[in-house]
Amino acid sequence: MPHIHEISSIDIENVRWILVIEKEATFRTLSSSSFYQRNPTIGNGIILTGRGYPDLSTRSFLHHLYSIPSSPSPPPPIYALVDYDPDGISILSTYAHGSLALAHENHHTRVPSIHWLGIKSQDLADGASDADEVGLLPLTARERRKAVKMLENGRIVGERRQWRREVQVMLILGFKAEIQILSGRDGGLEEWIEREIGRDVGEG
Repeated sequence: MPHIHEISSIDIENVRWILVIEKEATFRTLSSSSFYQRNPTIGNGIILTGRGYPDLSTRSFLHHLYSIPSSPSPPPPIYALVDYDPDGISILSTYAHGSLALAHENHHTRVPSIHWLGIKSQDLADGASDADEVGLLPLTARERRKAVKMLENGRIVGERRQWRREVQVMLILGFKAEIQILSGRDGGLEEWIEREIGRDVGEG
């Protein structure tokens, strides 16, 4: 990822959406298929990954895409695809709100308008099959403690009711799931992404 000060200009005029992916393996799978280019359903997009918890360069670059000052039109919507577990939601929050460790950098690294594309509890229920049970894992004691702290201090979930509800549901169900669970569904991960992004950007 280049340093943001090394980028003189970025042309995103034909970009209709941006997707940041938690897992590098998922990113590599999607990038090799080139589904984000000239997609007949959702148009051209940009995909990138922070390989887990994102570093400062990744967050700065995403913020730059979110706030390009010279663009005559609003920036494309930015989505996040993370695991259904406390760390996934924490990563999502890092993109949206910044991090405590680098709080002095948050004003030019956060993307408050980021959309949580998935995966969520409803995604696990929609189109579920017996094979999905293999991809569900019990929350560890550490993950349970982390989820409880999210609800207590409010910084990560903040005022976002959906995020808070998802953490509560996760604790009640007692399990987590990785992004890869969607690959086994009919149409696979690509079709799922097209459908979910398509609800926002449409076909026009």
